[in-house]
Amino acid sequence: MPEIEIKSLTFTYENRETPALGNVNISIGKGEFVLLAGQSGSGKSTLIKCVNGLIPHRYVGAYTGEVRVSDRPVAGTNLLDISLTVGTVLQEVEKQMVSPMVEDEVAFGPSNLALPLAIVGERVERAITSSGLEDLRSRFTFALSGGQKQRLAIADILAMEPTIVLFDEPLANLDSEGVRLMQDTFRKMTREGRTVVVAEHRTEEVLKAEPSRIVVMDQGRVVADSTRPDVLVEFADVLKVPAEYKILRSRTKPMQRASHAVPQGGEDLVECRDVAIEYSGGVKALDGISLKIRRGERVALLGNNGAGKSTLALAMTGLLKPTRGSVLIKGRDSREMAISEIARTIAVVFQSPFLMLFSKTVRDELAFGPKNIGLPKAEITRIVPEAARECGLEHLLDGSPYATSFGEKKRVCVASVLTMRPECVVLDEPTAGQDYANCTRFMDFINSIQSAKSFIIITHDPDLAIDYTDRSIVMHEGKVLADGPTKKVLARDSVLREAAIRETSLISLSKRYTGGGSVLSTEELVGVASGQPGTPQP
Repeated sequence: MPEIEIKSLTFTYENRETPALGNVNISIGKGEFVLLAGQSGSGKSTLIKCVNGLIPHRYVGAYTGEVRVSDRPVAGTNLLDISLTVGTVLQEVEKQMVSPMVEDEVAFGPSNLALPLAIVGERVERAITSSGLEDLRSRFTFALSGGQKQRLAIADILAMEPTIVLFDEPLANLDSEGVRLMQDTFRKMTREGRTVVVAEHRTEEVLKAEPSRIVVMDQGRVVADSTRPDVLVEFADVLKVPAEYKILRSRTKPMQRASHAVPQGGEDLVECRDVAIEYSGGVKALDGISLKIRRGERVALLGNNGAGKSTLALAMTGLLKPTRGSVLIKGRDSREMAISEIARTIAVVFQSPFLMLFSKTVRDELAFGPKNIGLPKAEITRIVPEAARECGLEHLLDGSPYATSFGEKKRVCVASVLTMRPECVVLDEPTAGQDYANCTRFMDFINSIQSAKSFIIITHDPDLAIDYTDRSIVMHEGKVLADGPTKKVLARDSVLREAAIRETSLISLSKRYTGGGSVLSTEELVGVASGQPGTPQP
C-alpha cells in the first residue's frame, strides 16, 4: 500500500486562471526518499501543501482528484490528525516559529501532544543534536541567522517524530555544515523507515544523500519520474545539477551564458578600519575587520552561518555601528551620515523578504524607494518596469507581493533596491530558494549593470561565487580568513577546510584540469571538458 498516493490531482488557486497543478499522478511507498525537482512556480510547494492538508483545508481554490496519506483521504481528514503523520518544514521558516527561546521552540510541538515531560526532553535532545543546535539551545530565536532558523525549523519537525516528512527547500539558507547535517538527517530518516520528500533546487547536495527516486515537475505537471539520478541531465540548463551533468548536457545543447567584461576596481566606496561589533551577552560578531570595497568590484562574501557575513553587511550599510573601529563611506565616517545618505552609495537586500515587503502591489513596492530618495516621477515610471522585466516580475507588477512564491518574493526585494540605483548593492543570499534558470538570469542581469556599479554577494554557494565574482572574502568566527581572487581563494584546500566550505563538483572537476592551482567557472569547465575552441583558460 502506498504511503502517499496522488490520483488525477488538479488545483487552481482562487483568483488564478492557470492551474498550479494539472492531472498529477504519483505513488510513493513507505520508506522512499524522493527528490522533487523543478523550477520556481513548477508546482512543488503546491504539491507539498496538498499532501500535508493545507490544500484544501486552508488554501481556497478549485480542487479535483484525490490525495491519500497512509490510506486516508487528505480532503476528508482534519489537519490535526494529518499533522500526527505528516511533518512539514516550510520554505518560509519564520512562519513556523512561536517561542522566543530555541529549546522552548523545539519542545513546543511534543509538549502539545501531552507527552510525559521525560519523553518530551528526550525528543528535544535528539532533535537538537540531529540539527546541530547544541550551542544555540539557550539563544533567542529572533537572534539566529537565516540558516540557523532553518535548522531550528527542521528540529521542530524532528521532535514531532512523524512517519512522513516533507521538506520545502530545506537547504536554501544552510551553510556547508548545515547541508552535511541535513544529508545525514535524510539518510537517517530513510534508515528508520520514514517516508521523505524533499523539494529542492540544490539537487547536487540532495543527490549526495542518495534519494531512491527523482521526480521533476514543470508547469504543474510531472515531466520525469525515475530512480536514475542522471535523469537530471536533460534539465541541466534549467536546474542546478552536478557539474558532470552540465558537461553531458552540453554535448547535445551547447551552453549559452551572457558574457561581460571583468570590471576594474576604482574609487573606494566603503572602507572598514579595524571594525569590531559585539552583541549583548559578549558575543563577538566581528573582530578586527579591515578591508575596502571599490567601485566596479564584484565581491563574494563567504563563510558558515555565524561567521559574521550579515553583520559585516549591516555595518557597511550603516544599519549597525561598530563597537570599535570605523566604517568610511567614500571617506566619510558612517556615524556622521544618515541611513538615506549611505543608501545612495551602498544598500542591502535582506535575506528574509518579510523584512522588506509591505506595499499593496509589486509596482508600489518597486516605486517606494525611488520616491523616498526624491527621484522624478518620470524616472520612476521608466525604471520600475525596467527592473521588473530584468528580474522576471513583469507579470506580477499589479498583484500583491504576498501572493507570490518565495523565489518571486526574493526577486521583488532585489528589484525594489535596484530601482534606487545605489553604487554598490549588498545581496544577502539573493539566490536562496530560487531555481537555476532564475538564478542565472538574475545574476547575468546584476553583472550587466554598468561598470560604475559594484555588488557584494553574501552566499553559501561557492559555485555562484566562482561564476559571478572576481574577489572572494572568506570569513570565519568574525574575522577575515582569506581575501583575494575568487578562482584562487576557492582552490585552496586549507581555506575550504577551515571555513567548512564544501568542495562542489565544479571545484573538484576544475582542479583536475588546472592542477589544483585555481578553479574554473561552469562555462570554462564545460568548454575545457568538451574541447571547445576559444575556451577561456584559467
